[in-house]
Amino acid sequence: MADVIRTTLGPKGLDKLLVDQLGNRVITNDGYTVLVSLKTSHPVSKLLVEIAEQQEINVGDGTTSTVIMAAEMLREGFRVISEYSIHPSRLLAELDEGADIVTQYLQNLRVPIDSLNNPLMQKVLKTTTASKLDGEQLSRLILKSVTLLGEKDRNDLRHGIILLRRLGDDLFLNGIAIEHLPEELSCMGDIGTPKVTLIKNSLKFPLPGSPVLDDNERHDKERTALLAQLAVHGINVVITNAPEIDPVLKMELFSKKIGLIRVSTEELGLLSRALSTPIIYGAQIVSGAQIPSFTSASMEIEEDKGLTMFNVPQSGVVATLIIGGSTVETSKERMRTCVDGISGVHFALKGGVVPGGGIAELNSARFLEKSMIEQGSQKVGYNLLIKGLESITRQILDNSGYNGYDMTVKLKSKPDGIGLNMDTGDFISMVDEGIVDPLITKIHAIRIATHITKTVLKIDRNLLKDEVFKESSIS
Repeated sequence: MADVIRTTLGPKGLDKLLVDQLGNRVITNDGYTVLVSLKTSHPVSKLLVEIAEQQEINVGDGTTSTVIMAAEMLREGFRVISEYSIHPSRLLAELDEGADIVTQYLQNLRVPIDSLNNPLMQKVLKTTTASKLDGEQLSRLILKSVTLLGEKDRNDLRHGIILLRRLGDDLFLNGIAIEHLPEELSCMGDIGTPKVTLIKNSLKFPLPGSPVLDDNERHDKERTALLAQLAVHGINVVITNAPEIDPVLKMELFSKKIGLIRVSTEELGLLSRALSTPIIYGAQIVSGAQIPSFTSASMEIEEDKGLTMFNVPQSGVVATLIIGGSTVETSKERMRTCVDGISGVHFALKGGVVPGGGIAELNSARFLEKSMIEQGSQKVGYNLLIKGLESITRQILDNSGYNGYDMTVKLKSKPDGIGLNMDTGDFISMVDEGIVDPLITKIHAIRIATHITKTVLKIDRNLLKDEVFKESSIS
């Protein structure tokens, strides 16, 4: 599994051509995309896919490094257990201890980033997207969004930058776009300044939790109360995930020139976080609660593309990037590039950066070796982690056309933070040259790789359920 994605690592990483049974083709160098596309029945291979998913979900990048480190540590772990009859429990304890030392070392090495306007932010984007499809072009687009959010001191980039995908050209929007059209387009032309509220769940009467108890007139009272509250608060656009909407209410909304847009529950939550606007239930509105809303400067509807766009929201700054492409697969790959770039900037701001290009891992391995010397003892678990860390540097060098082993030895003799310019072969300060990676991504990759190594090394036999049952019956 690791050998399949090794050549994708680093700024000079190569692509993979994935072809499914229907002949659909995907060209990518994203390790996560390759791993989840592979068909495997081996239980340990499935575990590797799971750790790649955890890395992707939690930090959005670093899946290739995680799997390569885990594979290298497993290979070395199996070797020492077999050749020297070392009990796995000894390795597990030393692996944990070594990971703690490396984590502390990296935290001491980090360079903090205090704002989105820090010049290093552009460098983080460049490093993260360097080997990706249209990386340079998309990094400029992301930087435009980051600059917008930075001006308003918004730091939660993963919620503040919305990504959509389509065929065609890229589009940057100072605001938010929804891939849904209003239920009735004819009433939208009279809306000058949109004031939007987000209503969750049922809009079918009687409303769950409503305080109106008169069964005979309940529907009318609730409907009237809801419409009156919308009018009092000046709401002229309602966005809801309601699976069913009272038909009379819908007609009343249209007659009052109030736009109605239906989205999924996930999209409604995304809009709420992005626009810093709480979601409200219909029953709360009927009971007279204050209706949270956001206002935007204007609204645009692109009927042919199925887009509704709210420009320059006045409460909750947010940017939308609509990622284009000449084909569906190209647009998907460019979208993955943007996810990596945004995640890199987000976690760089949150936890600072360390030298990139595999140098942080190589320096960590050297520090761990030094720790063993100072303790006056050889720890096999430490050596496993050292092998895993060095494999990242060596693989990046191999993928850039250098002899990975020879160049790794040379780099180990250099001071901390000194790496290699892959284009010229010169030794440089990685931070000064802006070749940096988010600290949180590095630490998470090391922790996840260590965890999977411990999990697999502790297994002494693979048993099928039927086999266990038969053995139990015999005994």
